[in-house]
Parts: sequence; structure tokens; C-alpha cells
Amino acid sequence: MNKQLKYSYIIGVILFCFPILGIAQEPIGDQEPAVKVIGTVTKDAIMLRWAANTPLAWKRANQYGYIIERKTIAIGEEILKEPIVKKLTVTPLVPKPMMEWEDFVNKNDNAAIAAQAIYGESFDVELEDGGNDIMSIINQAKALEQRFSFTLFAADQDYEVAKYAGLAYVDTEVKPNERYLYRIYTAIPSEKMKVKFGGVYLGLNDYRPLPEPQDFVGIFGDKNVMLSWNFTLLKREYTNYIIERSEDNGKTFNALEDVPIANLSEREKESSDRMFYIDTLPQNNKEYQYRLKGISPFGQIGPSSTVVSGKGTKKLQHNPAIQEAKLLADNSTARITWEFPEEGLESIVSFELNRSDLIKEGYKVVVPNISKETRSIEFKNLNVINYFTITAVGADGTRRVSFPQMVQPVDDTPPNNPYGLTGIIDSTGVVTLNWQANTESDFLGYRVFRANLENEEFTQITFRPTPQNKIIDTVNIKTLNAKVYYKVQAFDKRYNPSGFSEILMLRKPDIIPPTKPVFKSFKADNGVIALQWITSSSIDAAKTLVYRKEKGSDTPWVLVAEKNIPENKYNDTTAKPTITYLYTLVTMDESGLESEPVTPLSISLPDNKTKPEIDKFLALVNREEKKITLSWKYGVNNVVEYLLYRAEEETKPTLYKVFKEQEKRFFDINLRVNTKYTYILQAVFDSGTKSPFKQIEVTY
Repeated sequence: MNKQLKYSYIIGVILFCFPILGIAQEPIGDQEPAVKVIGTVTKDAIMLRWAANTPLAWKRANQYGYIIERKTIAIGEEILKEPIVKKLTVTPLVPKPMMEWEDFVNKNDNAAIAAQAIYGESFDVELEDGGNDIMSIINQAKALEQRFSFTLFAADQDYEVAKYAGLAYVDTEVKPNERYLYRIYTAIPSEKMKVKFGGVYLGLNDYRPLPEPQDFVGIFGDKNVMLSWNFTLLKREYTNYIIERSEDNGKTFNALEDVPIANLSEREKESSDRMFYIDTLPQNNKEYQYRLKGISPFGQIGPSSTVVSGKGTKKLQHNPAIQEAKLLADNSTARITWEFPEEGLESIVSFELNRSDLIKEGYKVVVPNISKETRSIEFKNLNVINYFTITAVGADGTRRVSFPQMVQPVDDTPPNNPYGLTGIIDSTGVVTLNWQANTESDFLGYRVFRANLENEEFTQITFRPTPQNKIIDTVNIKTLNAKVYYKVQAFDKRYNPSGFSEILMLRKPDIIPPTKPVFKSFKADNGVIALQWITSSSIDAAKTLVYRKEKGSDTPWVLVAEKNIPENKYNDTTAKPTITYLYTLVTMDESGLESEPVTPLSISLPDNKTKPEIDKFLALVNREEKKITLSWKYGVNNVVEYLLYRAEEETKPTLYKVFKEQEKRFFDINLRVNTKYTYILQAVFDSGTKSPFKQIEVTY
């Protein structure tokens, strides 16, 4: 394999790709290492794509690999209390060995990019025309970032490349009535790097056919056509496009390029929502047809767009220009006045007046064969909105059109308020909204607004007024907001706005577990272990589950209580004295999702049976030897130690000495003359209980 990328295709990618990597991505150094995951559903499989989000995490994940874990969350309508967990990777997924890339690289440029980025000894991207010095500086400063960025770019262009790079997986062992939570995490040892796992929640019933590319248009010129389409509308669905051309009236279509077309000029700020492609036509005055297909990040090719057709023409040298489009006093007639250069009159035969309801399309000739000497004309029976253009018709049949001018009769009556707004949200966050259609003759379209809170300011989610009385939206269901709100407003062709529809509230599907409760206090006495906690702060939290097990045993956790929130106490009367128990808490929400368990408490119930007092406790003062001899006798079994407390004069007793159970005598030499001492003795048993205090007073 070559040590440097020298493919002409790759150089072309680099020329445009670096602005994307520098602007479209978030600053690489500011991100917390994590695995980012996306997924899609076919009719019989679930396809996954992922990547680490920082260069260093990506590099180490290439060495240690990725692990895919699947949890079966629901079967049919039932959410499982205990999800079925299956590890889909026997060994962590890593990029295929270098030798296995060889055949793939020879027939796939994206594979060459990824293989060189992963395994190349160096990664010097060469530019022509004196660009080498600049790229050399970039390569030396950001070699790892280049490898990381180029690998992700190549994987986005070709799903098979993503699989070779260890960044894709297809799960075919799925069932139509089940829903799965996929979790993908790295096998990087935690002492080397901590990388947050990523996940996606899908089921076969989430399958949706890929949509058609939107707003595909073409502008035909002299032996060329500029094709354009709105890529932002389907940015999540498609990363590449195929443009096909037909020269036989749509019987056969052929792709224009050997490789798919990618958007390599998107910027974070002031970016256009359109992609452009210029094709050279073999000849003028022949009709060519074009259509567009999208390619998803998973290598799936979507349906064709609407067909764009046209002919290349050699344009006239001069354009007419409308000087004035004036509404006359009757409010239904317009006078259009234009100019045309005298030197261009010999090349034209006439003018035409064109009218449309829209500024960019739909123009029809309303007055043909206007004398080329004429410069003004009146047009009656205006519509609500009128866009006029003047066309100069050339002697060779070619045409040049003026810029449009608008004429509007006075109209300040808004359309009726939209009503009957309804909607649903599916488990992936796709929202489908419907409402009753307006019937006004001058109706233009609707704007749709959304808010996360009913009382907050609504945000418009439509780019322009849409004529359909339905819309598809997507919301993030992995947030703390359980609801989303919508309202709709209608506009006529004069952009008179109606009032808003009634606000529609939709509840999001719940896939976020509740927060954990927190232990507040406990007490173990008189045969009862009393627990108290602070309940979960989640709005949809429903129950607190109390679990118990014996410390040190292999027995499973046992559910001992279910407390409906806001209850926050539980008294365990089944605990046995002298046995140490572990207690933990789990919150369950209204959807049956459970929080992580809290850190267990270790509690032992003391044996509160009354113990007899110590039989004898004596003190003997010996001033000559400067000591007090203490002795005692206690004829009770299971004593583990004795506690001796001492106080001087009127001070409070404090723990002075601790003796083993076989010790029965002590010499106190830490004394002061003419001081009164109080000694207190207490026995401690193996059950944790204690005997009553035995007290004596001694004057030294």
C-alpha cells in the first residue's frame, strides 16, 4: 500500500474537504471522549454506524475495538422488567487487517482514503500548484486529526468502508415485534482512557422508506445546465447523491459521475441550504432529462426525484428590463413598461408578456407577438398576486427574459384560523401533524410553530409557507421535557396572517430512566430496621423499590417493599438480630423504566435482650505504690470485651481503657493526689449488646 495518498480523486476531495473539517465540526479538543451512534431499519435488519468523537479516542479504539451490546426492551406492547441482554460481538470490533484491504482499495477510492489514514506510515496529503508548503504545516501540526477526519469522511461516503474500519454493524437476528436498545462502547482500558458509550433505540416497526430528494431544479444555458436541490431538508437521511441523465426522453438514465456527489462546502455559519452541479450538454436545442437519487449513511439508495428536463440554447445578447409595473385605479388592471437596447432590435422579432402566481416558476405567455417597437402594455383581470416578465423573442427562436416585477391588487383580508390540529409521536421522535385545510382562493400556505413548554415563546419549524395541511417533524425524546407543543398559522398570497390554531400538546414516548433516590437516614433498634430516603426528582417517578440481601452471601437481592411516591419510609420487621443486611433502593417510573440502584447500606439489628449487671467491681488504693488496683468478676458467656470509663471530680466520664474478655484486673497509675475518681465498667457481647454500667467512686 502506498505511503502517501496520490489519487487525483483524493486530492480533489482534500481541496474542498478541509473547510468542512475545520468549520462544520465542533472543536475537536473541547469534546468529552464519547461514542456517537446512529441507526436505521430495513425490512428485516437493523443497521448501525458509530465513531469515537475525538482523534485520540478513535486511535485507541482502533487498537482495542468496540463492543456492541443489545438489550431487548419490549416484546409487543409489553415492556420487560428485566431486559434481555445479548453481546453481539464475540470479540471487540477493530479495523480489518491491512492485507484484507488490498483488493478493496484497488476498486474503491474511499477505501484507499480510510486504509491510508488507519495504516499508512505517513499521511502527507499532497496539493498541486504550490500548496505543498501549506499542507505540510497542517500535516505536521495535525497528523492525527487528519487521519481521524479522513477516516470518518470515507466511512460516511461508503457503508462498506465503515464496516472495514470497524465502525458499522448489521444486526439480522431481530424480530418484528421487539424493540432494542443498542449500546456501543470501547474496549479501551479505563486506566488509559475513559470514553462514554453511545446508544440508539430501534425496532423493525420503525422502518420507513427513504424519501425523495426535494426541490430539484435545473437552469439550462448555452450547452450547459446548472442543477440544484435543497440538501438540508434531508440532511439526516442522505450524505451523497447520484445524478442521472437521459438523452432518449427518459427511457434510459445514466449516472454522470463514477462516484457519488457529496456536499463539500457546508459551513456552520452563513451556509446555503442548496447543492449545485453544472453539467455540460453535448448539444443545444435537444431535450435532456435529469433525476436525482440520495444515498444514506448506510449505503441505501433512495427513490428518484421528480424529473427535470430542458434544452440548451444560445442566449440573446440583450435582456429587456421592466421599468414600471403599475396598478391602475380600477384595482384590476396593470400597466407594464419596459426598455430594450436599440442595438439589439435587429436580433429579435417580438416581445411577449408573461404572468405567474410565483416569482420563480409557473410563468405563462398572456400576451404574445407584441411588436418589437412597443414598450408599454396594459393587462386586465389581475389575480391576487401577479408576477410579470417581458420576453424578447430572437430571430433564431432563442429568448431572453427580464427580471420579474410584482403587481398586487389591494387585499388585507386574512385567511381563516387553522383548526382541527392533531398529531402523534412515534418511539423514535418522529412527529406527524394534521389539520383541516383552508379553502380560500388566495390561500398560500401554513407556518408551523413548536415549543417545549406551553408558556414559552414558540419557534417556527417551517422554512417557508407549506401548502399541505400536514407536516412531519422530529423531536429529541431523550430530554427531561415530557411534552411538546405545536400551533399553526395560515397565510394568503398577500402574506396576510391568520390567527393561530389552538395549541396542541403531545406527550413524548418515555425511554429515559428516572433518577435514583437517596438514602436519608436509618435506625436499627427493638427488632425493627427503619429506613428513610429522599425520593426521585423525576416527574414521572411512580414507585420506590426496596431490596435486601445478607451481606457476604451469594443469594440474590430480594424485593421487600414497593412504596408509591411520595412515600419515603419503610420499617423492616423481618430482619433478624446479629445478621448484617445490605439495603438498596431503585426508582420505577410510570413507563416501567428503572433507575440504577443506589449504593447499598450495611445495617445490623442489635440484640436488645437485657444482660445482667457485672457481679463484682472493686477498687483498692495503694498510696505507697501510687496506684489504684481495679478488679472485677462477671460470670456471663459471649463477652468479647470490657469498656472502662473514668471521670475526675465533676467532669464527665470518658472512655479510658478497653480490655479483652479474659482480662479481669487493671492498675491505674495515671493519678493525682487528693483527687476523687469515678470508674464505670461495661461488658460488650458478640451480638453487639452491652451490659448495664457498673460504677464505683475512689478518693486517692
